[in-house]
Amino acid sequence: MTTEGSGGLMRAITRLWHRITRAQPTRQSSRAHHRVTDRDIEAARQVNLVALIESLGYKATWQGSEKAMFSSPLRSEHNPSFGVSYYKGRWTWKDWGSGESGDVIKFVELFYGVCFLDAVKKLGNSVDIPSAPPQQKPTLYDTDKVSWVRNLHKERMILMTSGDRATIRRYFEERGVRHYEEMACVMYTHFKEKKNFVAIPMPYTENLKGLECREIGGTDRKTFGHKTLWVLRRPSPLVLVAESILDALASEIILNDNTLTLCSLNGVGNAEKVGDVLSMLKPRKTLFALDNDEPGRAAQRTAMKIAGRYCDNVIALDHHVKAGVKDMHRLLITRQPARATRAQGNSP
Repeated sequence: MTTEGSGGLMRAITRLWHRITRAQPTRQSSRAHHRVTDRDIEAARQVNLVALIESLGYKATWQGSEKAMFSSPLRSEHNPSFGVSYYKGRWTWKDWGSGESGDVIKFVELFYGVCFLDAVKKLGNSVDIPSAPPQQKPTLYDTDKVSWVRNLHKERMILMTSGDRATIRRYFEERGVRHYEEMACVMYTHFKEKKNFVAIPMPYTENLKGLECREIGGTDRKTFGHKTLWVLRRPSPLVLVAESILDALASEIILNDNTLTLCSLNGVGNAEKVGDVLSMLKPRKTLFALDNDEPGRAAQRTAMKIAGRYCDNVIALDHHVKAGVKDMHRLLITRQPARATRAQGNSP
């Protein structure tokens, strides 16, 4: 049995043990069982869901100050798709693989197999779990991420050398896709970690809100500013939406059409933001090629439904699905044997 399979079995056994050992209410405790106030419910909804899930033995695959991504604690999966976020004083979650979502109370109901009132009481007893994200001293980055990241990009553009431009171009070419100057990528060096990154503006340079950074010669990733969609704008009335930037760039090669406006979600959690882009672009046709896995399929259904409000012609591409590979970039590198081994190791 693999380590992942063993871990999944142990978590399933743990959940079963919680259900078996849950105390059965006596008549007296049954009356107390109903003594849950609105204040109790509101307090339960503010219990830190990230800390709660970590206390159950799950480790976040990605984590920010108020967001995190886990492998789903509610089912078995290979690709993490369980998103947690803190918004307007409450913790919420969405499982992009199953489509389920809810607050921290709903999570406890499903994880332990208990009713709403029992879930509230259980959260009320979670004395070791904090009720909000840890408060940190605000920095310029916290108070104005957009200005911070725009200044960073401007500074790096000034410092760019011909060698940096060649390195960036080679980064994309080694992955079998084209690099376009209008993407306005810059080099970013993380001196503490001794790593160099290609930093890609999101959604595009004229409206820069974040930088999607990919390590050169490695697999590390970072996001500065807001993690939002990426767009390569062109005059074409056709828009192609993929999950990652490399997927979008690979798709134009597979379709043999470099006139398409390209868009990547940069993560399934951004599926609901696709309407913001389409309302601006007003495309005649929108093509979708999200990943061929549970989170990708769920995100594609969500995004296509939203796209239908802005575009009459919405089409799902299935080139990678028919080929039995995860995404459009993997499909591309299987068609380029000379680059396949090198690119496979760096594919998202």
